[in-house]
Amino acid sequence: MNVTTAKVVSMLALGLGSFFGGMLPSCFSESARQRHPLVLSCLLCFGGGVLLATSLVHMLPEAREKYPNYSELMVCIGFFIVYLVDEIFHLCSTEINHGSPANQGLRYGTERSSLLNRDGELRERCPGEVDNPQMCHVSHTAPCNRSSSGTIGLLCALFVHSLLEGLAIGLQEDGTQVLLLLGAVASHKFVVAFCLGAELCASLPGRMCAQMVCILIFSGGSVAGIGMGAALENVRTLKDSVAVPIMQALAAGTLLYVTVSEVLPRERANWHERKSTAGIAQFTAVAVGFAAMYLCTVFLDHDG
Repeated sequence: MNVTTAKVVSMLALGLGSFFGGMLPSCFSESARQRHPLVLSCLLCFGGGVLLATSLVHMLPEAREKYPNYSELMVCIGFFIVYLVDEIFHLCSTEINHGSPANQGLRYGTERSSLLNRDGELRERCPGEVDNPQMCHVSHTAPCNRSSSGTIGLLCALFVHSLLEGLAIGLQEDGTQVLLLLGAVASHKFVVAFCLGAELCASLPGRMCAQMVCILIFSGGSVAGIGMGAALENVRTLKDSVAVPIMQALAAGTLLYVTVSEVLPRERANWHERKSTAGIAQFTAVAVGFAAMYLCTVFLDHDG
């Protein structure tokens, strides 16, 4: 297979495969999600494990190869950038809604409802929480979802990563090497696409068009990268540019923030009081997702 045909095949395979993989979670009916809520939560935790491994054992080492001195610092900067943007969103939202008479009238009801669980029943406190609130190690409330910064940050990070991976494929000059890179990238990109789709279903419930646009953006990252690498000779100078590992490290920090500050805390809080064994199931799902992504990175890494 010549190199041009191989790149076209790669664009179609990654683009269509990522799109269908990302839209697959939305095919589950709402009734099915309500009948098996813990299964959905474990699926989201599996996605959290995949994103955690993508950040720490896939993207960070790739950034360190070309930017060894400051790659960890760039990861932290990416983490703090999304953290700051998230707080700015919350601040603006609070100031807009603070003066509303309706919101002021609901203040008492909000304080009272803080003692209620998701089913409207008085929640049970953790053993020892009444005497010592610090005995409870998990928050009873999920992270605030008033802003979409987490979803936007997740999408931007995965898009940047997909673009860089597509660029690596597009810069190849041998058809066999293109297909080898296609297999390596597809092995984890389709898994990440499914996890992104599951997270979008949870953060954007009932908004099919928004979910589809996000998946299209993610799927188009690799396609655009391959096209850029194949069509533009000047792009080849980016291969050794410091801009690539910096973008990779910043994206890794973004994924790290979204995973540890939003996805996992939300799922743990939602199930903290509803089922005693849910935490173990969620932990297992995170560990399995992390291990699956780690194995894909170690044994199918195109740089290895």
